[in-house]
Amino acid sequence: MAGGEAAKNSGELGEKIVARLLEMFGWIMPDSGVSINCVQSKKHGSENKSKLKHGIDNVYQYKSNLIDNTRQDVLISVKCRDKYPASENGIKTKFKEFYADLSTAAECYPSSELFKRKINGTKARKIDGVIFWIDRNDVDGSEHLSLLDKLDNIRVEETSALDSLTLVDNKRAQFLFEAVSFVHQEYGEENVEYFYIDTGLNNSSMDKLYSGKQLPMEYISSSIIPFTANVNGNETLLLVTEEPFDENYLKRLISLAQSFTRDFSSEVVLVFPDYHDMHHKDVVRNAYSSFSSDKFIKKIKLKKLNPDFRDGVFE
Repeated sequence: MAGGEAAKNSGELGEKIVARLLEMFGWIMPDSGVSINCVQSKKHGSENKSKLKHGIDNVYQYKSNLIDNTRQDVLISVKCRDKYPASENGIKTKFKEFYADLSTAAECYPSSELFKRKINGTKARKIDGVIFWIDRNDVDGSEHLSLLDKLDNIRVEETSALDSLTLVDNKRAQFLFEAVSFVHQEYGEENVEYFYIDTGLNNSSMDKLYSGKQLPMEYISSSIIPFTANVNGNETLLLVTEEPFDENYLKRLISLAQSFTRDFSSEVVLVFPDYHDMHHKDVVRNAYSSFSSDKFIKKIKLKKLNPDFRDGVFE
């Protein structure tokens, strides 16, 4: 009884945490608590389970701004636990279990009513999976716990049902939360949008958008999140990175900013998790001297990130 109640409470907490993150992503009103009839009972369960169903915590469907004429269906699984497994094998075993659960649901997803829903202006479709695996403990430092390095060599059964699979662990969730929180607090949520980069696959749309309130699925696993902020007519490009401050990496961000801006921005802000005005002063000067455009360099400001993605949902 106690175990069942604890699992229920943990599940509800995970749903609250992820719901807030999705809202910050601009993924408004996803379909939640989705149940899909199994149409592959031989593969997914014993044949006498004729009413076998798959559960998907959230499904978010949208028209991509990074790939022309393409709709993306994101199947979201939420796993909230009291501590990650202590061993690498334990992490791999659990991840395989979570992956199998989502991938089998994805295999039957095309038979669902959600799959049949129309999105104007799309001809192609991608189906992506996202697993939010959250350690709900708020002990010091747990918001930075990462699982990805433990899963480098993992082997899972491939499925054609998912075009991509992304794992969001504590470290990744914390970075996404910090990045969005930072730009909202600095510039006002109403003034901030995600910047849509040129991918080479989004050049032909007549109604192409260069920014918007909706985080592209592809950015969830990116180490750099690009934003734009428009305050009193002044356009700012922001690149928020989870990578530590380093001279070569700073040069890379400056080059990226130059390729992104198209001269539209009056200011470029590069945000690092550990930038320090005094400690990095000489490194910044060295990096700036590598660029010939003083006009562009004068637009650049460097700032430092930080909040916890789990705060405020424990009431």
